[in-house]
Amino acid sequence: MAYYNNEVTHFDGRLVLYQRSKATKSAGNASKPFNWYMRIKVEGKNGKIINKSTKHSVYEEAYQYAVKEYQRIWDAVKTGRSIEAWSFEKHWQDWFQRNVDNGNWRPSRVTWHENYFNRYFGPYFRTKNQQSMLLDDIDLDYAQRYFEWRVGYWHRAENAKLLNYNPKRRGLKTQGTRNAVKTPAYKTLLMEQSALNQIFFDAVSRNRTTQRFRLKAPSTSNSDGQRAGFDAAEYKALYTYLESYRDAKGVFKAVRVNKWHMLMRQQLYCFVIFLANSGLRVGEARMMKWSDVKLDIPLDDGTLIAEVRVSQHTKKRKVRYVQVQRGGNKQLKDWQRLSPNNSADDWVWFSLGANNEFRQFGDLNKNFQTILKQIPYNNREDGLLYDNDGKRRSLYSLRHVYADLRLENGVSIENLAKNMGTMVKQIELHYSHRQTRDAREDIAKMKHKPKKAAEPNDFVSEALQRFKDGKLSEAALREILGTS
Repeated sequence: MAYYNNEVTHFDGRLVLYQRSKATKSAGNASKPFNWYMRIKVEGKNGKIINKSTKHSVYEEAYQYAVKEYQRIWDAVKTGRSIEAWSFEKHWQDWFQRNVDNGNWRPSRVTWHENYFNRYFGPYFRTKNQQSMLLDDIDLDYAQRYFEWRVGYWHRAENAKLLNYNPKRRGLKTQGTRNAVKTPAYKTLLMEQSALNQIFFDAVSRNRTTQRFRLKAPSTSNSDGQRAGFDAAEYKALYTYLESYRDAKGVFKAVRVNKWHMLMRQQLYCFVIFLANSGLRVGEARMMKWSDVKLDIPLDDGTLIAEVRVSQHTKKRKVRYVQVQRGGNKQLKDWQRLSPNNSADDWVWFSLGANNEFRQFGDLNKNFQTILKQIPYNNREDGLLYDNDGKRRSLYSLRHVYADLRLENGVSIENLAKNMGTMVKQIELHYSHRQTRDAREDIAKMKHKPKKAAEPNDFVSEALQRFKDGKLSEAALREILGTS
């Protein structure tokens, strides 16, 4: 066979190593050493011949590679797995595209998976030669060490510059150009844990690897814990100064403010008060259309509230109906009257697109945090931006305001959990401070000893008895009692 040179047969002809003839080489590669190729014969019902390069020109190295590949392929045949060698990257691309095509993720989640693969998953699961690792080469020990590598990612010198500088953020209304916090929060690692476990589970279920394991993210010192909220005094200061922001007065005074900017100020004002009166997540409110809103629903006491239908395309993936306090009902009515985007199928909360079309708003949180920083409160340098523990507040903090106020007004934890779309356990965990305040009288009470009755003065008692017996005059008794 002129096409092959130096054939070496192993395992009764099931594995053959060979080099190609000189005639197959181009003139430009004529001086380079010949690589060894391998031919594997797979017998059985679906038998086939596999030809591929070992990418080694030294026979001993080529042989080691070929034997390893031969064993991998025959193991795959025996266990019913695919004989194709799936790398982590190739499998991820297939898994990712299937989820996108099936509509399993919202656009924001699609972007998250792309970014995290490009930044973290892809670079970690690579060989020293910067090739994506084969799934069968990834064992539990190596996969679990991902989290150690991830926690230290932004601490390494080669990533420090990227951490502190992102030119795309220049000129934006942010606190700087920083890309990420140095140490990821525990919740962030849990999200990565979930994604990686899904990726590897899918690989096993499709017979692309025999490695079965579940990763567990470690806790970090940068744990999220409970998010920042507002106490009663802080929330009062917030909505008081929000009126100034809405009207461009006081500390938020502005000159030559156009009508569109004033409308956006009004929207943010209504949006903040609405969140504090509904307990909706920002993502849930962002999906609201006017067809999802019912206004002026009367209660038995004559109070008018609103009801909002939460779309199934939000975090919990199911429809629920949220009862909105009268303050939120008023803000929705005010905003519907002012908004130019108030037809049934229009977004309730919106921004202006490139072609002047109304679309879902992008990120109101940055603007909200800028406002918090400007609100004067107890001589704090950053106003209301941070709570007493130094946690940064966001629009999500208004969800805590809602929960706190509802519990203060005696709403049961069970009903509150249903309305907020969360679990009773989460309410008990995050609002235990409210439970202790509600139980203040019971917690702080003390068992008081009954006051001992005053014993009568023996001398006075004897005087009274002598007066009754006629042995003491009235004048003498008055003198003894001190009433004369």
